[in-house]
Amino acid sequence: MYIRWIVRRHKNASTANVVFHDAYLVESFRDLRETPRQRMVCYLGNIRQIDDEFPAIERELFLLRAERILASTPEVAADDRPAVLQMLQQKVPPLTEAEVLIAFQNNLRWYRRWWHERGGAPSPTQIAALLADADAPLDDL
Repeated sequence: MYIRWIVRRHKNASTANVVFHDAYLVESFRDLRETPRQRMVCYLGNIRQIDDEFPAIERELFLLRAERILASTPEVAADDRPAVLQMLQQKVPPLTEAEVLIAFQNNLRWYRRWWHERGGAPSPTQIAALLADADAPLDDL
């Protein structure tokens, strides 16, 4: 199996710096006449590239969605999923620790602004409960 990337450029000249990348998981096989063929196993999603980079949050969302798609695709054995994810990460790198810290700080700023505009804020006990809930697996939410 391998990843086939389909690249689509934006038609609008004012957004010519935006490129879309679609990822397909493809399998090679031989038909009854032993002719080499390819079959699409599943569509893994798409991601925007702006100028020469994939935005950090879009990289994370793309990889999370692809991981869930792989987990729900019976044609992909559980043992093969890490290799497929690694192939995806060659083109779309996972977030670095620094990027995660920046995203966390930006989210805290957004929540604080949201609460401030509405005249309230969660209590320290509520914040501690939110942090404790963050340890729960995503599937439990």
